[in-house]
Amino acid sequence: MGDVFVEFFSEEALENVMTLLRFKPERIIYLGHKHNMITKKMKSLRKFASVTSPNTILEFIEVPRDSLELCIQTIDDICSEYPEAKFELTGGGEMFLIAFGFVSAKRKTNTLRIDPYTGTEMDFSDGAVPVTTHTDVKISVAENIILHGGVLRAPMTSWRFTERFRDEIRTIWGVAQELRHNWNKHCSVIEEMVKNYPADENGVYRLPKAALRDAVQILQRLDEVSMMDFFRYERSQVVFRFGSKQIREIVTKTGNILELHVYEVATRKPTDFTDAVVGAVIDWDGEAAPDPDFADAHSRSETINEIDVILMRSAVPTFISCKSGRADSKALHELETVTSRFGGKYAKKVLVMAPPCDTSTSGSSFFKQRAKDMHIWVLDDVYSMNDAQLIRKLQRIQGA
Repeated sequence: MGDVFVEFFSEEALENVMTLLRFKPERIIYLGHKHNMITKKMKSLRKFASVTSPNTILEFIEVPRDSLELCIQTIDDICSEYPEAKFELTGGGEMFLIAFGFVSAKRKTNTLRIDPYTGTEMDFSDGAVPVTTHTDVKISVAENIILHGGVLRAPMTSWRFTERFRDEIRTIWGVAQELRHNWNKHCSVIEEMVKNYPADENGVYRLPKAALRDAVQILQRLDEVSMMDFFRYERSQVVFRFGSKQIREIVTKTGNILELHVYEVATRKPTDFTDAVVGAVIDWDGEAAPDPDFADAHSRSETINEIDVILMRSAVPTFISCKSGRADSKALHELETVTSRFGGKYAKKVLVMAPPCDTSTSGSSFFKQRAKDMHIWVLDDVYSMNDAQLIRKLQRIQGA
């Protein structure tokens, strides 16, 4: 008979999969009540298991929440059928834990607990309590979304993170740091202009100087740091070509450079985080197969959210919303909603702001206090941070 684990079904999805991730056993038996072991959560758990441990059999046993006698009998029957089964004690309702106490008082039971946040395992089976920490218990961003009932779809912009592109991100971020609030203002102008005056078949733009006004500073500065193929003035026009399609995507959408900067710094060393996604598009439904054409997916009546950056450290996600301008309470609530749905209580929430959040005003003080009350970390004035300071703050948030 293969290895068998028993989990007390938890409303926190991550608490249900620690033995699955750690041991990939032959069978896991989930004990739960009707109010929390609902069909959608079981379906998400089966889908997650099919990806992370396809040979593990999942069995779900529902017991009325008001029957201590049935809870005791169910646990006792499992112990008789699977005498070597191990009971994982994270999560579950109090009725099952009371029942397990009754059973374990009269017969030998094997128990353990794995902390979802740290990966620390405590095994109580033989009287002593050996403690081990497992760094191999980890999931990807896509797997985390599956676990919580969604699907990670392809983003509208698929970035190719070559070493050259990483260098370009660092260079362009340096320009954004120089221009600060003018970066957003000028990018907005350029974004509108390239829509009104599309490039020719060779990717060359001809924009009127009078309409560009001060926004031409960005183009000129990018040319000075070799981010343009060429840049010149021709009478009343500015004529130029971006150094690459990806550089064009950065310059023609105001928030892209901050998102890319955060991602680039966070993923520079693979030991800092175990997985990361920038521009994550989350389909709340999760029923349909991932559609590579986001535009088509977006046109259907589905709930879809975009999160600027998601980082994974082992099995714990960090959801990051990036704001290159000012942020309000709406940004906090959006971040709270998505993180709660697809991360649960173990997930970290971070609002990254390029400009400072001026605490000298009562509104800003209220904003930071509101974020604190919602357990959202606010990293503001990122324009003034160097890369080492930013990564240290992200590591601290994840408890590294």
